[in-house]
Amino acid sequence: MNVSYTPPRECKEIARAILESRDLLLVPHINIDGDDLGSMVAFAQVLKGLGKEAYLYSPDGVPEIFSFMAGTKDLRADLDPQRHFQTALVLECPQKSRLPEGLDLEKRADLIINIDHHPVNNLPCQLSWIDPSFCALGEMLYFVFQEMGVELNRAIAEALYTSIVSDSGSFRYPTTSARTHLVAAHLVSILGDISYIHRALYNNRTPNDLHLQGLVAQTMQTLSGGRLISVDLTRAMLEECQLEEKDTQQLIYQLNVMRGCQIFALFKALDPGTVRVSLRSAQIPINEVAAQFGGGGHACAAACRLAVSSLEEAHQLLWPKLESLLN
Repeated sequence: MNVSYTPPRECKEIARAILESRDLLLVPHINIDGDDLGSMVAFAQVLKGLGKEAYLYSPDGVPEIFSFMAGTKDLRADLDPQRHFQTALVLECPQKSRLPEGLDLEKRADLIINIDHHPVNNLPCQLSWIDPSFCALGEMLYFVFQEMGVELNRAIAEALYTSIVSDSGSFRYPTTSARTHLVAAHLVSILGDISYIHRALYNNRTPNDLHLQGLVAQTMQTLSGGRLISVDLTRAMLEECQLEEKDTQQLIYQLNVMRGCQIFALFKALDPGTVRVSLRSAQIPINEVAAQFGGGGHACAAACRLAVSSLEEAHQLLWPKLESLLN
């Protein structure tokens, strides 16, 4: 199947550099999600097929909902402090603060390649391809693999499709394009029945998951006439439900379903002295507000970290900024 799109020079240069590399360190952003995990797994399958060594590193481990993907067992939570690589392939990580803690890429690899679809990416590297017109990193990798002359097999197609479905909100977000659907159609032509992927992502919850959703929903606060909705997640809630943070991948999507909501904020008080906030919006750009607190992301999906001692302090800091976008 032919997807009509001409990749830029940056994509071609990256494809060439990867083909010339012997061993590669694959790194996602912290709090790994379906897009960068699917991208890592897909790349690992490609590299193994070419006889190259792929080291998949993320201290976060594999969230349970993504464990169905072939190759997730290759993800490693630790990294030999003496290990050096010819190439580090950084996937969807816009800045150093989003790298796994303590990872110094300049000391780890001779060449750093950076591929991302966030609108702002300041990560130091030698080669990069940054294009926010793509709905997911997996959509970009489809064209990198084309430039590498890779024939997609089932495992690669599965990982790329999972990546795209995860980061496009099941093809609902504004950056989903005709190109996205054409790429997905090609992947589906390889996979056949894709219902198992959607079941794993959206119909695979446990009683503990539902309990947590109920606890978080009880914290819901509506502002600006219901156009801004805010909820809280605490460490005590996770402990009560016997869950870990990586088990909350879909929480924001499950709760962000209120009629009339234009901005949705999930405040996560999981570590002392810090409240992390995940933001979603229908159409209003929210990444500039996140950037004011050292965060960032896409126009309609962003995040930031607040150095505060309580949820109340975090609310008072961020709510006025978000409400100002609605005026």
